[in-house]
Amino acid sequence: MDFVRVIKNSNDLEKFIDIPKGLKNRKVEVIILPYTDKEDVEQVEKKSLRGALSKYKNEVLRAQESDAWSKAVVDQYENR
Repeated sequence: MDFVRVIKNSNDLEKFIDIPKGLKNRKVEVIILPYTDKEDVEQVEKKSLRGALSKYKNEVLRAQESDAWSKAVVDQYENR
């Protein structure tokens, strides 16, 4: 991101910016950053990861998912 940072006498800025009394006749730091309008941010296309891993799905294993935890517990603790 491009920006500008300068130290200026506040008297030089009075014709452009309303300077508070506490900053008059003092050196001030001026930082200029690009403005981002809320509308510009909303125009950015939102991307979704939904379906990104669909090429790895296995329907045979998916059918066994609902019983997988209970079977694993039985296998591990059945003979204890």
